[in-house]
Amino acid sequence: MIRPKLRKLERHPLDRGDERLLVLRDPLGLAEPVALPAEAAPVLDLLDGKRSPLQIRQSLLLTRGVDIPADDIEALVTDLGDAGLLDDDRFRDRWSEMHTEFLEQAVRPSRLAGLVYPADPAALAAELEAALPDPSARTRGDLLAVVCPYQPFEPTAALLDSTLRDLPSARELDLILVLGTDHGPGMLPYVITDKPYATPLGVAPSPARFASTLAGALPWVLREEIRHRDALSLEIATVLLHHLYGRDCPPILSVLCGSTVLNPRAADRVDEFLAQLERLVGQHRVLIWASAELGHVGEAYGTPPVQETTRDLLEERDRGLLNALCHGHTQALRRRCLESDELLGRASGSATFVTLATLLPIGFTAELAGYVTRPAPGDDGWAGLAGLRFHAPR
Repeated sequence: MIRPKLRKLERHPLDRGDERLLVLRDPLGLAEPVALPAEAAPVLDLLDGKRSPLQIRQSLLLTRGVDIPADDIEALVTDLGDAGLLDDDRFRDRWSEMHTEFLEQAVRPSRLAGLVYPADPAALAAELEAALPDPSARTRGDLLAVVCPYQPFEPTAALLDSTLRDLPSARELDLILVLGTDHGPGMLPYVITDKPYATPLGVAPSPARFASTLAGALPWVLREEIRHRDALSLEIATVLLHHLYGRDCPPILSVLCGSTVLNPRAADRVDEFLAQLERLVGQHRVLIWASAELGHVGEAYGTPPVQETTRDLLEERDRGLLNALCHGHTQALRRRCLESDELLGRASGSATFVTLATLLPIGFTAELAGYVTRPAPGDDGWAGLAGLRFHAPR
């Protein structure tokens, strides 16, 4: 490639002993993560499709006084291309193959089994039973909606246990609507799929009838269906619902809520989609499950390093957002979700929280089942996690 261009990737610093690394992660899930020496960062910044390796070397010499041999830069470019991290023909071919393969599948296969939770059905069932014992006793209530995190089950067991109680029974539901947080790139505010999610516990009941209704009214909601391929929040929710409802689980309609939900330029599409969801919720017996988390801070999540006060500031910001959501203060919630503090960034599940708030009926009541901050795995950072339970107006 004459003028190599790096794809849009997540960058995560990592200290391994005395070695300072930079981990590149593909948000599309097409390429495996790649760890590079932290010193490669200035080169990556200049892989913009406008410079050759020789020009990159000259630019580094002039602007930083850094002399990196052109052969080393070319070798790095070759490695990045082989890994599928450059915006080139090889990446586009790989993307096209993956996209076609996904669309042709009858179900959305598990992506996290063996990584985030056990791939063996018996081991997974045992882990879920330890976190959420006696699932049948948890589905004898009348909850309207819940908010749950999508972390590994064992470290969040206490929060899940206090949140997932008094759910409606399967016979009292026509549909479970799962609103999931989307961390990947996307142009559209929402995307659905008519594919049921598969997990080691089985395949979720098909949402095809409900997805067809939405897509018939708004064809664009299926346009970026590939985003479901790596939807962590939706897969974790499906596993939990499998455990809670077993073979009697109602159809699960999975909706990814992207960051453009909060973009004023997407307002027309947001409004028309929410109008369709409100109609669906009004015509059927629906449990709404919001798979969302609060602040994600620290280098593990691409924000500044954690300071002594970061955790306290995170909790204060998170609790303000939760208070607005629980009391139905939709405009205050939206303002808080739009806040992007230099240290804390924006709340991870902002788009999902705003969507949920729109669907809740006037007069609902809510309770905070719990709030915790959990350290990020493998690096410096904290995640704010909450469990919420919503009841219909009395």
